[in-house]
Amino acid sequence: MDAREADLEQGQRWTGWHRIEKDLWPARAGKYESLTRQERARYADDLLADTRTLDGRIGKLDFTVDQIANGSRGLMEEVAKGKVTGEEEYWSRTDLWDFQANVDGAKKAFEVLEPVLERNDPALEHTLEERFDALQVLLDRQRDGSGFTSYDDLSTAEVKRLADAVNALAEPLSQLTSAVLS
Repeated sequence: MDAREADLEQGQRWTGWHRIEKDLWPARAGKYESLTRQERARYADDLLADTRTLDGRIGKLDFTVDQIANGSRGLMEEVAKGKVTGEEEYWSRTDLWDFQANVDGAKKAFEVLEPVLERNDPALEHTLEERFDALQVLLDRQRDGSGFTSYDDLSTAEVKRLADAVNALAEPLSQLTSAVLS
């Protein structure tokens, strides 16, 4: 569902969100033949079916405390590696929507564990709360209507501030698992 064209092996069929994204924003695709109406419908139907399958499986999953804590850290690592660099949504330049979704997921995991963390390590709980808030302030500055500005509209200084805030959050977030398990 989230495969990149560059990740495919020879002969693999490319489907999912990014295949549709490339067709919807062809300006960055260079010399590119757009999909036919029938091809678009097939890709959309496949993606909807895959999404429904995934949705049916999610409710059956159970996560341990360490998986939740490590998942929070993993979401922020994903931001640092792809979303803050503008590589996530190469064609549409809507990287900040994904950036926000990862921050929301990481924050939700933190909030689920916060009562345990507050008891085990109140200083870390306070630091994480502050760092999540600081990162959110920077993201909120990029809001445009109900969404975000295009990634291409960010200045180099704005990207650096976002990256610095992600890194400032990642360091204490890396301590979350051991703090909640102690």
